[in-house]
Amino acid sequence: MKIFGARYEKGELHLKCEPPDGLKFVYGFKEGLYEILPQKREKKRRSLDANAYAWVLIDQIAAKVGTAPLDVYRNAVRDTGGVSLPAEEVPLDQVESFIREWVGNHLGRQVKIFDAYRCGAVNIIRVFGSSDYDTSQMARFIDGLVQDAQVLGIETKDPAYIRSLLDSWEARK
Repeated sequence: MKIFGARYEKGELHLKCEPPDGLKFVYGFKEGLYEILPQKREKKRRSLDANAYAWVLIDQIAAKVGTAPLDVYRNAVRDTGGVSLPAEEVPLDQVESFIREWVGNHLGRQVKIFDAYRCGAVNIIRVFGSSDYDTSQMARFIDGLVQDAQVLGIETKDPAYIRSLLDSWEARK
């Protein structure tokens, strides 16, 4: 139920909401204690326009260095710092299924394996792909691609345009 307004007056709580939700609440009301749960804030998702620009840069970088765009993308994802989960210890017999489940159909999701074969387990860090990024993470990702492109002499959009791509997503919410 979405509440549009509330006031407390002489021991009574008055809520303002859409009629169907309000009626369901009133007629389904049972006396007792109710717990108010905190709402999770939704992460701001990346803009598809920003994603498209990232892939333009990836394609241009790949062409310039003579490698596959997917390799450029995966390297850029790996180089974008701070977009991973803490290390987890995974038993050796579960490593393949763990990796398969994490990666799924995501091109950018990766794993880093270290401390191999320690007591029958390995430590694995899961790295997010750009499809998992929020706006600020995508901004860091694109900044890295822009820097790589500029080093290679590839023309890039001006910073204000790039910022507008990232901000356009926030405006749509």
